[in-house]
Amino acid sequence: MEITCQQAEGMVSRYIDRNLSLNELESFLEHIEKCTACREELETNFIVYKAIQQLSEDDDSEMDFRLLLSEDLRNARNHIRKIYLNRFLLIGGAVGGIFLLFILVIFLILR
Repeated sequence: MEITCQQAEGMVSRYIDRNLSLNELESFLEHIEKCTACREELETNFIVYKAIQQLSEDDDSEMDFRLLLSEDLRNARNHIRKIYLNRFLLIGGAVGGIFLLFILVIFLILR
């Protein structure tokens, strides 16, 4: 589902907090990939969030926040793929099981 910039901007903090549904996450990622302005908004918020997190943990190491965001976005895409793969395998397994049951019933009837 396509979302507007206003909707995407409203999802930024929920994305960072890992608080988007699967459909929202998918729409958000699609929008962020296409819209430079919203991607920059996400980068700004992500950097601020991670910097505050780093300060609160008294971590003095340098971090490449843009790299962290790229990794985070890649992980989110992989998460979506895994969920769809699991759904596919679950449905495929159920259909396969029903098919085997059907074959077994036919075999028993024809015997």
